[in-house]
Amino acid sequence: MKRYVVLLLAGCSSTPATNDAGPDASADVVVVNDVASDTSNDAPPSCGYDAVVLADNPVAFWSMNQTTTEPDLTAHGHDGTYKGGTPASATMPDGCDEAADFDGVKQYMTVPSSASLSIPETGDLTWEAWIRPDVLQFPNNAGDYVDWMGKCETYSPTCEWEARMYTTTNSANRPNRFSAYAFNPTAGLGSGADWQPATGVVQAGHWYHVVGEYTLHSQPSVCQNTSTYPGSLNIWVNGVPWDQSKHGQTGCMSQYSVVPKANNSALDIGTMAFDSWFAGAIGKVAIYDKLLTQAQITAHYKAMTNASPTGSCADTCSF
Repeated sequence: MKRYVVLLLAGCSSTPATNDAGPDASADVVVVNDVASDTSNDAPPSCGYDAVVLADNPVAFWSMNQTTTEPDLTAHGHDGTYKGGTPASATMPDGCDEAADFDGVKQYMTVPSSASLSIPETGDLTWEAWIRPDVLQFPNNAGDYVDWMGKCETYSPTCEWEARMYTTTNSANRPNRFSAYAFNPTAGLGSGADWQPATGVVQAGHWYHVVGEYTLHSQPSVCQNTSTYPGSLNIWVNGVPWDQSKHGQTGCMSQYSVVPKANNSALDIGTMAFDSWFAGAIGKVAIYDKLLTQAQITAHYKAMTNASPTGSCADTCSF
């Protein structure tokens, strides 16, 4: 039997600032982030994660296991290039695949801009990745957090969206929060969706499956000014969705009057704008020009871990 340890993302500012608005298992139980899942009738992981993702038709998909150039496995031509040196290698939860382990200082991967990586292309955009923070207090952070992926390389005037993780200790009291943000081209305050873990849920050296979604086609009923600022944001960690109903205007594009625009910023992974750097491993990054369903997100999580998502969110989230 193998044990798998794996985890997911809320809203604020794309300019650096100090404030923005052991496992226990029986013979038939696997522990994923300290949550026991019954696997007595399950086979071991099949090492078929890539096929599961590609069956859902991403517009770009990078395994993150190369040394210089990272091919887009969709054959759409969105190949990436590693910068700042060759990342170390890390083994993913399925025991089959390797991922890039970034040094948190200068290593990252960059992908040229494309409209298909932008929210307005179809009005729907989803990103997903597996991340393993090597530390929880990132040494090279933007005050309170690191932007571990994003399409906002120079901030204004070509900012679009980002994936963020907060340090354990931060001035905003958001310990190890996972967030998905959307911005106006001029950057500044961004609208977000937040997956706030309860104390001790997130641990260094553990893998987390993070999914962020954006849509311009719908929003919760609580969102304001939706005729001018339509749309919403969502986030999952390890297949567990955040609870938007506990967070007021967070999760609304109108939270900070965001109207996303497609611009020419590169997509960077391991950093976003060279002012914060993710120290840890990132693997299996996929971008979709549509929204994934809960069933699809669950299937992706299970393909990597052979366990079903278990956990819940209110103000905070636990597994």
